[in-house]
Amino acid sequence: MFLRSLPLLLIAILAVTVSSSTARAEAPKGFTPLFNGKDLTGWKGLVKNPKARAAMAKEELAAAQKEADENMQAHWKVVDGVLEFDGQGQNLCTEKDYGDFELYLDWKILEGGDSGIRGGAKFHS
Repeated sequence: MFLRSLPLLLIAILAVTVSSSTARAEAPKGFTPLFNGKDLTGWKGLVKNPKARAAMAKEELAAAQKEADENMQAHWKVVDGVLEFDGQGQNLCTEKDYGDFELYLDWKILEGGDSGIRGGAKFHS
């Protein structure tokens, strides 16, 4: 059995915007904040699924990651301390892999939005 830590993935299917009046919450003691409220530091574009990513050659993964990061930068931004997605690009995930975790977050989606948050998963190889 092989346990693999995975990045947290923010899935955005349609445009997601959140009110600029949303206050940025501080991470509880013992928790690591995933978002700094200023920019996309710590985030990257998602390349395929975990099994497919693990099977990619180093050079192939590097090229795919570059493309995914360019796509992320084109469609994700920070507005008034909030992550905002224009609904046209691909998913966003953390640069760092996380294993056994609890996720605390503030989440707001406007009418017509369609999004989700998914955490890492165990898989066997």
